[in-house]
Amino acid sequence: MRSVRHAFLTRVRLLSTATAAGAVLATVPATGGYADGCDQACQIDWAWAAQRQNTLPRTAFYDAPSPLPWAPSGTLIRAETTSDYVVENKPVKAVRVLYHSRTSQGRDVAVSGVVLVPQDRPRPVGGWHVVVDAHGASGIGVDCAPSLMRDLYHGDQMVRFLEQGYVVVAPDYAGLGTTGRPELVNKTAEAEDIAGAVRSARQAVPGLARNWVLWGHSQGGGAALGFAERQLKRPEPGYRGAVVTSPAADLPTLAAHVATTVPYGGFAPLLAQGAAYSNPKIDVGRLLTPAALARLDAARSGCLGVTTAVYADLTGSALVQPGYAGDPRFTRYLRDNSLGRKRVAGPVLFLQGGADTVTPASVNAKVAAGLRSTGSQVTYRVYDGLEHDTYGGATGIDDGAMPDILAWVKSRFATR
Repeated sequence: MRSVRHAFLTRVRLLSTATAAGAVLATVPATGGYADGCDQACQIDWAWAAQRQNTLPRTAFYDAPSPLPWAPSGTLIRAETTSDYVVENKPVKAVRVLYHSRTSQGRDVAVSGVVLVPQDRPRPVGGWHVVVDAHGASGIGVDCAPSLMRDLYHGDQMVRFLEQGYVVVAPDYAGLGTTGRPELVNKTAEAEDIAGAVRSARQAVPGLARNWVLWGHSQGGGAALGFAERQLKRPEPGYRGAVVTSPAADLPTLAAHVATTVPYGGFAPLLAQGAAYSNPKIDVGRLLTPAALARLDAARSGCLGVTTAVYADLTGSALVQPGYAGDPRFTRYLRDNSLGRKRVAGPVLFLQGGADTVTPASVNAKVAAGLRSTGSQVTYRVYDGLEHDTYGGATGIDDGAMPDILAWVKSRFATR
């Protein structure tokens, strides 16, 4: 399934470049094989087909009680064992969880996720060590939860931790999978979802060790740093540190970058709508052009691949309003949820792709320096030639740096 997603990202990127040049590219349709002369409409159809192929049926498991009776954050609502996932052509057994969390405003909300347990391995003395996965942006539609994707969105990387004998706990974030309003890049809400996932996993799966490490990429990297900020004020037991890879941390710079860079225009409506979900006073109509607004329903129901294809031909003034970067409420939302200005609980291994075109190394070098200036214990490394994600001939930071990530995680569990 990873090949489907990454093949799609490659083709959207090629399509966007070709669109800017007035050309048309070949593509791989969902049924396999190549189709010559596939224009944007064809790419959008391909993206929807790929999403449907990879999406599991959303069952009543994801429906939270209505009204939702209050319970402490992390309280398990329900759990179920499933063998629905297939990673690298192998079935992956998991336990789905639905648990209580909190919105950024402190309202009780249900969040879904999965717990992956190593198979054919005896439980270690003292229990399974835990790696919590804060995933990168998948979209804002209800079907965009990684736990509703057959390949777990980036399950090929998650199984690397299973192979080391770790349990992987992977929250979806509120509003993905369950009904709700996903507060995209809201560090307060995402940090609460992470904390709740750890607590609910201990209720759903017996035999977990106390110690755990956090791993987050892109949007999830920002979420991980947001949790590390929270950890200093509201410590979660057993936290041993975080690995963050190419995090979405400097949000004002990121918002301006994606709005003017092909083929990342689809991130602009996701950021705008996510901010409006968090703060209803933010007017998406003041941020996006009429052409971009007309396509917003696709971004609200399609996942990242669909959104990227739908917005592939819009950038700059065709995508966002002149005041996009200066709207006071939107700007405040981005600033308040940025990372690098406050001290975080450590240690933190901060890894950055030198060839990253989504969250550039020049930007995240300043974020890392800002964290160090606060006294945070941050190890920052740049990997020349690595991109944000793996697609086409490019290798992403998580795949390229995985041996170092695994070694660092092992060292955290070995340290008393």
